[in-house]
Amino acid sequence: MNSLILLIIHILIYGLIPLLVVTIFQVFKSTSFFYSYYGFLFVFTQLFATLYSLKISENLIITGGNIAYSSIILITIFIGIVSQDPKVVRNLVSIQIVLNFIMFFLYQLLITVFQDPATINIFGVSHEIFHTTINIHIISSFCFIIEIILMFYLFEKIKERIKQQFLFISLYAMVFIGILCFDGFIFPLIITFFNPEFGQFIAGSILGKLTLGILFCPFLLIFKIIHQKSVILFIEKSFSIRHLILPKRKEIINKLQKTEENLKKTERKFEEAYNRATFYKDLFTHDMSNIIQSISMSFWILENKNRDHGKFNTKNTEKFFKTLNNQLSRAKSLISNIRKLTTPNIDEEKLENTNLLEPLSNVINIVKESILEKKINIKVDSVYKEIFIKANDLLTDVFENILFNAIKYNNSTFLEIIIKISILELNKVNYVKLEFKDNGIGIQDFRKEKIFLNKYKDLKGKKGMGIGLSLITEIIKSYKGKIWVEDRIKEDYSKGSNFIILIPKMKENDNEKKKDF
Repeated sequence: MNSLILLIIHILIYGLIPLLVVTIFQVFKSTSFFYSYYGFLFVFTQLFATLYSLKISENLIITGGNIAYSSIILITIFIGIVSQDPKVVRNLVSIQIVLNFIMFFLYQLLITVFQDPATINIFGVSHEIFHTTINIHIISSFCFIIEIILMFYLFEKIKERIKQQFLFISLYAMVFIGILCFDGFIFPLIITFFNPEFGQFIAGSILGKLTLGILFCPFLLIFKIIHQKSVILFIEKSFSIRHLILPKRKEIINKLQKTEENLKKTERKFEEAYNRATFYKDLFTHDMSNIIQSISMSFWILENKNRDHGKFNTKNTEKFFKTLNNQLSRAKSLISNIRKLTTPNIDEEKLENTNLLEPLSNVINIVKESILEKKINIKVDSVYKEIFIKANDLLTDVFENILFNAIKYNNSTFLEIIIKISILELNKVNYVKLEFKDNGIGIQDFRKEKIFLNKYKDLKGKKGMGIGLSLITEIIKSYKGKIWVEDRIKEDYSKGSNFIILIPKMKENDNEKKKDF
């Protein structure tokens, strides 16, 4: 086939594809396809430069690499005008640098392989071609950076004086041709310095670059017609040459800020993980202690009954064994909950819709069956059959803790606990209000806030309820609720306490039928 026809085919392929790629870029606002094509074109540009040349006449020889390189300059102009973002053009330079590193090591490997006598060289390829290709890669990248900066600098100078679109594109076409001619001069000059033999081969390529520049110019006109709006915006908007070389100061600051924020988030996650681990350790220790104490007490009572009567009372024995089974079930449930709550994605777990009256009823039964040596009356004052909140299995721990504390710190012969449930509107939010009123020893005013602090133990000698209350405080907070304590009889703490819990109420499933306990 005639060399001139081959050249025209090359020009059509290398001119139309950039138009197609930049159109895809503008329509889908995605740089991934564009960068992929650019990387592909860059790699094969250097390879084509050493593989073949088209001899148009005795004085005009055009290498495959020169054709592809002219297309790279063309598409860089297109993408700069359409994106109007120096960062996109700067990324092209970054791609070149990265690919150069990759290709450098790849070619070094090939040189080593082809120099090895044990290598079977089927096509008789000389390792020298890879030496030449490495030089071409490095030098062409250096030239590309210089030429792109110079080209967009000249574009900006033209924009300062020319606003008419057709004249603007005409001058841009002249700059494009001039940059290619400049490359045709500077590239062979630098190549000759490193590789005189190959430099002499490509010397005089200014005429070839001038020819390519003229042949590619019609595509600039087609681009202007297709992307007229982008051309107008590019003329009106400044294209920062400084940002073409270096990132924006704001961009650097934003990256540093994001890095700092990520570090802080990581630090907070580690801190939260540590606190959470401590929290669940304390929860496990506290509840297991209560369970073991309850089991031990049941065994102690059984032993005393056996010693006093010489035999077991079947009815009482069944109660004791029922208590033991309940406590063992609590222990299994506690271990299961701790395992669940200490999984890596605990922060992402959602609270479930929970009818709080069900766990409350279960806990009341457990308390009554666990404390057999005291007379206890637990009464629930509620007009609701179902009250739904967002909670998890730890709600049981909340109720157990408060009820067991009410019994533990009570010296009365007849223990009475009244649980009043109502709805309270606070700051336009409906809360379920639970009041646990007991006739125990009460809590002095200066201790009312301290008992909710972690590991506070200063209530009636060495006894302490602070560890449990600090845990349930954290649980209530996770439900976006509140907890505090007041006197059952105002201004007389010795008549007992009133623990108050507020938990946001769900809007649906309200039913005003009374719940039987």
